[in-house]
Amino acid sequence: MFTQLIIKNFRCFDMLELDNLKLITLIGGRNNTGKSAILESLFLAVGYKNPNIFLALAAGRNGNGILQPTPQRIWNPLFYMFEKNAQFDLMLLRDTGIASTLTMRKISDESVDLDVNTDTVTNILKQGYNPSSLGSYFFSLQYEYTLDGQKSIGKFSFEDKKIKYISLSVPKKEAQLPIVKAIFYKSIYIPDNTTIAEWISRLILDGEKDLILYVLTSFDSRIKDITTIVENAVPYVYVILHDGQKMPITYMGDGINKILQLLLCILTTPKGVVLIDELENGFHYSTYAKVLRVLYQTALQKQCQLFITTHNVDILRESANVMRKLEQLDSVCYQRIDFSQGKRHAYSFSGEELESALDIQLEVR
Repeated sequence: MFTQLIIKNFRCFDMLELDNLKLITLIGGRNNTGKSAILESLFLAVGYKNPNIFLALAAGRNGNGILQPTPQRIWNPLFYMFEKNAQFDLMLLRDTGIASTLTMRKISDESVDLDVNTDTVTNILKQGYNPSSLGSYFFSLQYEYTLDGQKSIGKFSFEDKKIKYISLSVPKKEAQLPIVKAIFYKSIYIPDNTTIAEWISRLILDGEKDLILYVLTSFDSRIKDITTIVENAVPYVYVILHDGQKMPITYMGDGINKILQLLLCILTTPKGVVLIDELENGFHYSTYAKVLRVLYQTALQKQCQLFITTHNVDILRESANVMRKLEQLDSVCYQRIDFSQGKRHAYSFSGEELESALDIQLEVR
């Protein structure tokens, strides 16, 4: 579990420190304070070795879904003020006392052949950029990952519009530590139907079917069973109703599909991290307590750390209530991000402090 996150020169943050992180960490604040960027920093800090993570982060910020695969479009937005800084640092502290720092910086890439990217170069020139500075659009991203004093080095570069990962050194300590798996649940990152079916099949074999059914039936009493059916070599999830009818789970409504997806994310990520952007979306307010109890109870059981952004005071209130009833109020915290005088700050509330602030109707969103 991570207990501290320090962000330097990443996205909208020149410097941000989040302390006293808990198994359930709620993140709030006004629009444009950087809540989603915090989730992105965690996603990158844990999964930085996967070249596709950069494309995923860029896609998550690109509303029309069209990506121009160049360092300028994919990597520059990761840096504070885009080109103002050429290095960012993401520092994490674990509850075991082990600290890690991911440093990424821009370096020139002499191996890039601009002829391979003729279409991209043409598009850049059409936007009015000076041809003499064209080389600055094709740079590599070098990383240094320091774990408990030991450093590994590598880099990412573009080759024919694809990102290539090259590891230059790996410390022994990094290889010995268990890998922390992270899942980012956001509108653009929702697991597809095939992935959901594969997860369901595996969890049924692992003996988790009763829990999945309990959750589904608590949201829709018509459901009797759940199964996967292969059609044209593609697996799909079906629910079986009490009248014997089989129905694709996708026909059961957005709310029940979302709670199933979130539950599966946690069940398949024991001792890992699940990042949830704006949890309240897709749920009626009357279901908040039920949704949160399912997610928090499962996270506690699997020791899966949740980072959840929200604008909703009812989510905060029900989170405190649920964790109080579970006798786990010390396992939740709230990080309120504030933006004033050009700076962003994080104010940390323990579970007790959040509960007290809500009781006196203090504005904490």
